[in-house]
Amino acid sequence: MFSLLFLITTSYATDKNCLWHDAYGYTYDISKLHNINNYQVPDTDTSMGMFNMVYEFNFCTGAVRCQGRDVAAFEALEVMGKVTENCDVLGLKETQEFGYVNPIYPELGISITYKQGDMCFDVKDDAGLQKILADNEQMQMTPRSVTFEITCGKDEPNFRVIDSSKCNIRLGIQHSAACRSGSSPSGSSQTLLLYIILIAGLYFGGGIAYNKKQYQLSGVDALPHSHFWRDFPHLVKDGINFTIIKLFGIIKKFRGLSNEGGYAVI
Repeated sequence: MFSLLFLITTSYATDKNCLWHDAYGYTYDISKLHNINNYQVPDTDTSMGMFNMVYEFNFCTGAVRCQGRDVAAFEALEVMGKVTENCDVLGLKETQEFGYVNPIYPELGISITYKQGDMCFDVKDDAGLQKILADNEQMQMTPRSVTFEITCGKDEPNFRVIDSSKCNIRLGIQHSAACRSGSSPSGSSQTLLLYIILIAGLYFGGGIAYNKKQYQLSGVDALPHSHFWRDFPHLVKDGINFTIIKLFGIIKKFRGLSNEGGYAVI
């Protein structure tokens, strides 16, 4: 849950939606999955004899259009191996959302979701629709969407249908594009800061606990090397005063030298 919240608050996508830096500073180059001819994945689970549902997509750099709109993917009928032109929008490109296949284990891979397509009633099959009608339940419309789940591993050439409903299609592939690579400067800085905080916490927490138990000390006296921390504010103050005095001395000397040459320092 924490990793999911951290992801939502800190992650962002860049470079025409083909490069993503996650919350931990790792980079994912989605353009590695580019297919110049677009992907076409048949949905054999909902096949109707010579008619198959088919999804055509290229969610990164490919040009896929459906009903005059740039989309990540569309759903159509495949008749005798040919995809019909009467397509249904599954996801618009401007609604791209990144996430993890499993937020608890982000190293497993990433998911990319496209939403805000055509509105529909999200039921698994006709039996589910009949049950809703029989129970007189209110049907809620949701935007059609498509989710690509890319797990880290050896490159596979094609996607597969993981799950499909009336409104959401999940397509999956195993590919190195979902494997963590490198780390961004911001991610390295965050990691370094976390290590510093952890070391400082162990140093002070462990030292205070040890001094309290071993020597029955309290307050400032319980701090590790308490004599140093008692003098630390004075050391800082003396350092600031010394710096100011030196700085004014340099300025005064510089003004004197400049005036001797006939120039005034403003």
